[in-house]
Amino acid sequence: MTEQPIFPPMHPVTRLGRVIQQLRSFGDLHANELETLAVALDAAGAADLAQRLRAYRDVQRDEAAMVVDELVDVQTDMAAAVQPQPPEPVEVPPTAPGGARDPAISSPKRAKWLADQAAEEQRLKQPLSRRDLFGKVAQKDDES
Repeated sequence: MTEQPIFPPMHPVTRLGRVIQQLRSFGDLHANELETLAVALDAAGAADLAQRLRAYRDVQRDEAAMVVDELVDVQTDMAAAVQPQPPEPVEVPPTAPGGARDPAISSPKRAKWLADQAAEEQRLKQPLSRRDLFGKVAQKDDES
């Protein structure tokens, strides 16, 4: 079995997974409630109504399963379309003629700065929720 990449919480593949899970739970809950009602109708002597209710329950369960299957297909296609991005190569400036080299190239402070810059680039590439977006706008308004 191939290992699927892990997506961040607000990625569309992850969000679709949550919707699929909610639809499955809703479908099971709804079908169980209808079955409970059908059992009560049977006990009350209304077997014909209970039979009709079970038919509606089965139709609802089948329709929900079709929707979930379609969403699973969409989610699978989206996950397969995501190609892992190779890490960006770090540019090493060429040495100057005569062998002179900038001593800051191997500096730990420069390495930390480059790592911070790369992390910031990755953070900016991540999707932003509406709550985060509006929270940032509100913070900017408070600062001015």
